[in-house]
Amino acid sequence: MNKKLNFLRRAGCSVISAVILTALVFPAANMNVSAAGAEYNYAKALQYSQYFYDANMCGTGVGENSQYKWRDDCHAYDAQLPLDTTNTNMSQSFITKNKSILDPDGDGKLDVSGGFHDAGDHVKFGMPEAYSGSTLGWGFYEFREQYQATGQDAHAKTILRYFNDYFMKCTYLDNSGKAIAFCYQVGDGDVDHAYWNAPENDEMFRRGWFATEELPSTDCVSAAAASLAVNYMNFKDEDPQYAAKSLKYAKALFEFAERCPTKSCNADGPKGYYTSSKWQDDYCWAGSWLYLATQEDHYLNEVFKYFDYYAPPSWTHCWNDVWAGTACIIAEIDDLYDKNGQVFEDRYRAATNKSPYEEINFWGQIAKTLDSWMTGKTVTITPGGYAFLNQWGSARYNTATQLLAVVYDKHHGNTPSKYGQWAKSQMDYLMGNNPLNRCYIVGYSDISVKYPHHRAASGTSMAEDPAPHKHVLYGALVGGPGSKDEHKDVTSDYVYNEVTIDYNAAFVGACAGLYRFFGDSSMQITPNFPPEETGGEEEETSYWVEAFGVNIVQSDGPKATEVTFYVHSNAPKTSKNISVRYYFDATGMTSLDPNSIEMRELYDQTAAETNYNAILSGPYKYTSSKLGENKIYYVEVTWDGFSIANSNKKYQFALGTYAWQNYWNPSDDWSYQGLKIEDSNWTGTPVKTDNICVYDSGVLVGGTEPDGTKPAGPVTIMRGDLNGDKEVNALDLTLLKMHLLGSQLLTGDALKAADIDSSGSVDALDLLRLRSYLLGLSEL
Repeated sequence: MNKKLNFLRRAGCSVISAVILTALVFPAANMNVSAAGAEYNYAKALQYSQYFYDANMCGTGVGENSQYKWRDDCHAYDAQLPLDTTNTNMSQSFITKNKSILDPDGDGKLDVSGGFHDAGDHVKFGMPEAYSGSTLGWGFYEFREQYQATGQDAHAKTILRYFNDYFMKCTYLDNSGKAIAFCYQVGDGDVDHAYWNAPENDEMFRRGWFATEELPSTDCVSAAAASLAVNYMNFKDEDPQYAAKSLKYAKALFEFAERCPTKSCNADGPKGYYTSSKWQDDYCWAGSWLYLATQEDHYLNEVFKYFDYYAPPSWTHCWNDVWAGTACIIAEIDDLYDKNGQVFEDRYRAATNKSPYEEINFWGQIAKTLDSWMTGKTVTITPGGYAFLNQWGSARYNTATQLLAVVYDKHHGNTPSKYGQWAKSQMDYLMGNNPLNRCYIVGYSDISVKYPHHRAASGTSMAEDPAPHKHVLYGALVGGPGSKDEHKDVTSDYVYNEVTIDYNAAFVGACAGLYRFFGDSSMQITPNFPPEETGGEEEETSYWVEAFGVNIVQSDGPKATEVTFYVHSNAPKTSKNISVRYYFDATGMTSLDPNSIEMRELYDQTAAETNYNAILSGPYKYTSSKLGENKIYYVEVTWDGFSIANSNKKYQFALGTYAWQNYWNPSDDWSYQGLKIEDSNWTGTPVKTDNICVYDSGVLVGGTEPDGTKPAGPVTIMRGDLNGDKEVNALDLTLLKMHLLGSQLLTGDALKAADIDSSGSVDALDLLRLRSYLLGLSEL
C-alpha cells in the first residue's frame, strides 16, 4: 500500500505547483455554477475522470496501485493460468512447439494477471482495453501540461504504466525478439455475466485468449502495439529505459501483425460483446504512432497501404473505429514532415495511386468530422442541444468527438475555435446543463447520477437491487442520455448507466483539453481526494450481520425463531474462514433439553448457486469468565473455503421446536435482542444486528458476545520493533539479520515491522536503514 502514500506525496507537491502555475496562466474569474447546481470545473473533471481506472484495476497489483481502499488484489489465479487447450484457445500443436517460450520455467502455468476489468463486469476484453490504453496515452501526450498544472500527471502515469505493463506481460517473445503469442482476453463474457459480486470474491472460470499465427487477431495485436508506442512517447524523456522497453514490444507486436499472412479481426473470445468490424484502422493507428516514435519510413509505408482517408467523418474515434484518431496523428506527422508544403501529401497520393490533382488535407477530414457532428449530419441533435450518435454509450462518442475538437484546436493556433466552443457546450451538457438537470459523471456534483452499472461499487446482490451503492464510483462517465434527452439512473439499466474503460478513455483527454482552453483560476481540484468513506458503525468492525426473524407460534405457545441473514464486511478482500454464531438461553425452554433443540436449515443460497454449502452445527455451550455459570448456548453456521461476506448470499435457519407441548421463549436469547421481527420470511427486510456474531477462524471479528466482548481493535505495528517489545534496539537488528540470512524467517506483524522503508518487501535496504537509525544517523 506504500505506493498510495508516495503517490499522494508526489501529487501534493504537484498540486502546489499547479496552484502557482494556474494563477500565472489564467486570469481570475468566477466559476460558472448554474442556479440548478451544475458545476463547470474542468480541472476537477480531469481529476475525477481518472479514478474510474482505480476502480477497475485487476490482478495482484491492485492493492499497491489503486487509490481506493475498497479495492484490493483480485483474480490472482490469472497469474496461474494452466497452459493447455481447456484454459486457453491455443492448439496443442502450437503449445508443444512453443512451450519453452510460453512457459520458460516449466511449471505449466502462464501469468496473465493485471490490466483492467472492462466495465461493471470483470472480463479483460482485448479491443476496448487496448483502445483505452492508447487513447488515455494520446490525451496525456497532447495535454501533458494540463495534467501537470492540475497535479494529475503522477496519477495518469500510474494508470498508463498499469495498462502497458500488462500488455508487455501478455506478449511472448522468442529469443530473437519476435512476438509469437499475445494474450488479448482473460475471462468469458457468458460466464462472467452470470455473477454480480465484487471482483475480490470471484472464483469463476477465466479462460485466456491468445493471438497466434493460427489466430492472428490483427486488430487487437495492432491496438496493443499502438498503446505501447504512445507509452514510449510519454515516457521517453523521463524514463528512457522503460520507454525503450515499451517501444521494443510495440515494434514486436506490429511486426507480428504485419507478418501474419492472414489478417483478421479477433472474433475468437469476445463473441457478441465486442464484435470488431475491421483491422485496418487499428493497424494504421499503431503504424502512425510507431512512425512518430521512430521516424522509420517502413511504418509510414504500411499506413499508406491501408489508411481510409474518407472514413473519419462517418463516425468518430472509438474502440471499433480509430480512423479519426489515426487521421489526427497522420496530420501531426504531416505538420512535422512538411507543414506548409505538399511533399507529404504527394507521397500519400503516390502510395495510394490517387490523382495528383486530388485534394488531400488530413486535418480537413477532422474538420469535416466535427462539422458533421455540429450540424447533425452524422448525429441527432437532441432538443437540449446534445449530439447523440448511438444509444450504446452516447456519452463516450460525444466526449471522443470533444477530444478531436480540442486536439484540432491545439494544432490550429492553440486557441479555441468554433470546434472548441462546441466541445465546451457538450461537456457542460454532460455536467448538468440539460433538460433533466443531471450530471452524467458519477460523484462529480450534487446532481450526478448515483447508480452506475458496476458490481464492485454497488455492493448489492444483484443489479436490480435499488439500494444505495456502497461506494461512490468517482469520475465514471455513464452511458448517457438518449436521443430525446431522456435517461434512467438505475443500476440495472446497462444502456443508460453502463460504465466502461473505453467510455472514460477519451473523456479524460477531453477534460484536459477543455481545461487548457477554458480553465481559469477558480477551477480547482478537490483536495485530499478520494475522500475517506464513512459507514457509521460498520467502520468499527470488519464484519457484521444483517438479519430479521420470524416467530413461529402455535395455539399452545411460541415454538421457534426462524432467522434470515446476510454477512457483510468493509474489508476489500474478505476471509474464506467466516462463521456466524446465534446465541440463545436455555432458561426460556420447557420440556426440552438444550441438546435436543431443533435446528433446521431453511435455505442456503450458497449451496444453490455455487459449489460450496453452509454447515449448521451445535448447540455448543458458551463459557465466559465474566458471566460465570450460565445457560447460554449457540449454534454456528460455517462456510469453509467460501467468501460469504459481501457475497449477498442469503441463509435461513430455524431454532426451537415444532413439537406439541414443548415451549420456546426467545425473549431471553442474546441474539434475539435487537433482531427485527417480521411477518414473513419472503418479505422481511434485514437490518444490522449486533448480537449475532461473526468469527474469522474462530476469532471474533463482528458483533458483541453475551458477556459484552467485542472484536479487538487493530494492532499498531511499530516500524523496526520486530520482537514486539515496544522498543527498537539491537535485538531487532539481530532478528532482521537472521531473516535475511534465512536462518529464522519473520512472519506476520514482525515481517511488517521489518519493512523499514515501506517498500513492500524486506531486504538489505531495510537492514541498512535500521542500522543507521540505531547509530543515530537517521530516523526510521
